[in-house]
This record gives sequence, C-alpha cells and structure tokens, in this order.
Amino acid sequence: MDWKTTLSFIVSATLLILLGGWLLEASVLPIPTELNYSETEQHLTRIWLQAAVVIGLILPGISFLAHLRRPRARSILGFYLLVLIIQIITEQILSGVFPSGLLLIIGPLYTAFRVWQLWQGQQLMRADAEKRSNRDRGLLGLLWLMLLFWSANLIVLGAIGWSQFTR
Repeated sequence: MDWKTTLSFIVSATLLILLGGWLLEASVLPIPTELNYSETEQHLTRIWLQAAVVIGLILPGISFLAHLRRPRARSILGFYLLVLIIQIITEQILSGVFPSGLLLIIGPLYTAFRVWQLWQGQQLMRADAEKRSNRDRGLLGLLWLMLLFWSANLIVLGAIGWSQFTR
C-alpha cells in the first residue's frame, strides 16, 4: 500500500469511468443507460447500503482513529478510506452527469480494488504474527470482516448488474 499504487488506480479508474460514461451516452456499450430496480431489489439495496456504511465506513473510520500512532495500520486503513471516499465522490458527481447505468462500471471497479487492498493489508498484518498484540488481532479481524463483506458485495453487484441486462 503506497501513494503511487493508490493514486495510479484512482487516475486510471477515473479515466476508464469517464470513457465508460461517454460510451454509455453514445449507446456504444451494451449496458442499460438507466437502472430499473424492482421493489424487492430497491429494498435489498437499501439494507445492503446500510451494512456498507457500518462495515465499510464507520468501523474502519473508528479503527483508523484508534490506530493513528501506528504507521502500518494507519497506512492500511488510510489508503482504504481514501479510495472509498473517492468512489463515493465519483459516484455522486458522475451520476448527475452520465446515465445511472454508469454505476454498473464504477461499483465493481472500485470494489475489486478495495478487495485487493484489504487482502494486501491482511497479508501485511499477518506478516508480523509473532509480534501481534490484541489491537493487531482486532484490526486483523476487522480486515477479514471487510474483506468478506466487499467480496460478497462483488457478487451482489454482479447479480444486480446481470438482472439489469435480462430486462
């Protein structure tokens, strides 16, 4: 986890998303321009987003503040939160500029990178297994929880995206 990797991803993702938005508007991509969720999908999405706020934002935010004096934990959580915040900003800005179908590109792209980030962070924490404190065990547990949640999120995004194609 470093600035170079994180910023390279953010710039590359932004360019790819802008290209995707332009191609979506030009009706070149085989992606629906507007998302049409059923009532059940809307309900499940609201519940899933609430879980994402707690597991993906609040818990890591609290943990980041609790580990401010620990460089490795601060780096893992700091880069994770940076990418998550950039994704939220990107979705908010571009969903007003491009068709809502662009979310079918943004979500999986950022989530896949987030899963990779968490896997790398978990590997870094496990490398210091012999020096692990209770705080490290707690952080490692949080990283596993987040890794499982965001991996499941990729599956959910795939299912939602697929359902949009079959309508």
